[in-house]
Amino acid sequence: MLLLGMDEMPMNILIIDSQRVNYIDPGEYASGSVYQPYRLEVTSRPSDEQLARADGIIAFHSVVIDAPLVARMHRCRALVKATIGLDDVDVEALSAKGILCSNIGSVGAEEVAEHAMALILFAQRKLLDYARHTRQGGWSWRAHNGEIRACADTVLGLIGYGATGRALARRATALGYRICFYDPWVERCGEGIAQGGTLESLLETADVISLHLPLRPDTEHLMNDARFSRMKHGATLVNTARGGIVDTGALLRSLQSGIVSMALLDVVQEEPAPPQALIEHERVLLTPHAAFYSERSLAELKANALETIMGLLEGTEIKTLVNPDCVSGGGEGICLN
Repeated sequence: MLLLGMDEMPMNILIIDSQRVNYIDPGEYASGSVYQPYRLEVTSRPSDEQLARADGIIAFHSVVIDAPLVARMHRCRALVKATIGLDDVDVEALSAKGILCSNIGSVGAEEVAEHAMALILFAQRKLLDYARHTRQGGWSWRAHNGEIRACADTVLGLIGYGATGRALARRATALGYRICFYDPWVERCGEGIAQGGTLESLLETADVISLHLPLRPDTEHLMNDARFSRMKHGATLVNTARGGIVDTGALLRSLQSGIVSMALLDVVQEEPAPPQALIEHERVLLTPHAAFYSERSLAELKANALETIMGLLEGTEIKTLVNPDCVSGGGEGICLN
């Protein structure tokens, strides 16, 4: 790491924590603490002064980086979004101002896969039905709705076959699932454990569909009325990716018609305030955007974000940089096209 001379001032890294749920523990980075040659500052509500003096910024989940916020950054040379997705980051506004932008890659992918696997098994083994039954004083293994299939008799369809999709495929294979996937960027499964195909064929054949896509204009409301209508009747939907991939209204209609037998959602478009129709639905299970979380992954996420912002400020090559043609100019953008 670079060392400062006696007369040099440390560079300022502003860490913007989520207002919904804190990622940074109180006192974790003491106010004004110095990690030579950087001074760290933590806030969930950045002031004009904090944004103006920041040389680098780390922003956690649900912190929206839009054009008005970028306009308040006067010295910033680099920004790291401490997430995989960048759907709430205006990368064009950052690039126009010469601010390098990066995410943190696939940190937490294994945890998301484990969470998705747990949700799938929860639905497949009818655990919610059994829990309700025993709370009411019952004790019968027949007290469930629909069929209980063995894993080996179940087709698991993965929409998106990146790091998280592959991690889930490895776990599901060990349990005997037959796995198919759709991903326009992946032609085949190098491990030979999943069969690639079209989105339409996946929707028509999968008993369980699990989403593992980024949210972009071309994936927003990918699961709409038309796509739900192509699904195998009675299939289960799992979403641990991004809420906006699923049209909530279309999902509720598909639950009503029976096309979707159960929806297991770690993310919803309307979070952090899901519609009551989802919260109260007897065939919907919600978890609060928690799939990424373990003590290990949270520590890795924060360490990775800090390492990435320091690397960008020091001119180190960063593989997760999303605007490499933008040369950091301390507030004056230079784009190489």
